[in-house]
Amino acid sequence: MAQVLYRHRGPVSIGYVPRGPAISGDANALWPELRSRIDHGALRHRTLMTVVEPDRSLSIAGRFRDAGVVRGPAHVQPGRTVKVPLLDDEAILAQMHQKTRYNVRLAQRRNVRIEHRDSDKESVDLFYRLMEDTSTRNQFAIHAYAYYDDFLRIFGDDATLLFARVDDDNIGAVLIAAAFGSEAIYMYGASSSKHRADGAAFLLQFEAMRWARSRGCNTYDLWGIPDVDPDSTRSDDKTTIAGTRGEDWRGLFRFKTGFGGQIVTYPMTMERRHVPILPSIARKLSGIQA
Repeated sequence: MAQVLYRHRGPVSIGYVPRGPAISGDANALWPELRSRIDHGALRHRTLMTVVEPDRSLSIAGRFRDAGVVRGPAHVQPGRTVKVPLLDDEAILAQMHQKTRYNVRLAQRRNVRIEHRDSDKESVDLFYRLMEDTSTRNQFAIHAYAYYDDFLRIFGDDATLLFARVDDDNIGAVLIAAAFGSEAIYMYGASSSKHRADGAAFLLQFEAMRWARSRGCNTYDLWGIPDVDPDSTRSDDKTTIAGTRGEDWRGLFRFKTGFGGQIVTYPMTMERRHVPILPSIARKLSGIQA
């Protein structure tokens, strides 16, 4: 099974299979039928190429070209992530790095309160305001307001909007997570620089893991870390912990790996070319980078 998304540009389109296909059984036996269905969809959508980004190795025997594909562009989704097993509370805490566990308990001692918010306008407004502040401070792009509003509406009870409230007037951190099958994913988050010392962001993730476990999930995906481990997670002058700014993800790497779990590396993307056209032209139309 595979979900194919199509991005249309004028009379043509680019296909994209995110984190798929989902194959149970012999990939070599099933791949020809799946490839045929991808080709059938490509005819209907006038698709130049379809990028397949699997979440696990398909173990297709032989060369990619023998399977009718070539090596694709760089990852569209993060190439690596951290997945944390959802055990009981004490076991989740025990698998954290010592400093991460300390920050969770620090937030508890300082009475940081975790709120499970409804996705009403007031809550989404507060969430987006902190997202904008974090985006400006850390120099990363965010979606439009309507994107997050739609996300929460579409996922409904399978998503959660969590706030870490430091006191009556101040929110230290926010996040959106979603549950899908046996896995929950940390999708979006932001934090206040004013309350970093209270450990709010750490307690917020711990509570998100507890929510995911209550939904029947057995793993929590922290959604994206750098493709290679940084040499150090300290600042350039070695006096402080590095932050997260623009393309510098050292702080993010330290934060996410601090919760323990397993680092997962996704396989390379594959590209099924339906029309003999220069790949660079097709990717320019799609917005996918090589």
